[in-house]
Amino acid sequence: MIEKLFPAIAALFAMKKLLLLAFLFLCTFFQMGYSSARVQEYVIEVAHKDELFIINGEKFQAQTYCLGWDEGESVIFLEESPFGACASAVLYNVDRKEVCEVWCE
Repeated sequence: MIEKLFPAIAALFAMKKLLLLAFLFLCTFFQMGYSSARVQEYVIEVAHKDELFIINGEKFQAQTYCLGWDEGESVIFLEESPFGACASAVLYNVDRKEVCEVWCE
């Protein structure tokens, strides 16, 4: 009924819907691209007595213990740098689904 009385308004609503769908698609597309690019996994190259880890060629010392963390497991840096340019960092072990705080050396 509104289309018959006000065709310009109906066309405007249709255009708004199309623009909204395009906007939502682009937001989703870019969010997926950025989120996958921002999360980088690193492999524990050396693990010694749940305390010392070599990751990305850098040495990290557990603040307490990272119990059971072993070579070959993947970690994500939740806080600070995987390049050792930090005082401390927070690691998330992807395989064990655990978090551990470490000192950067």
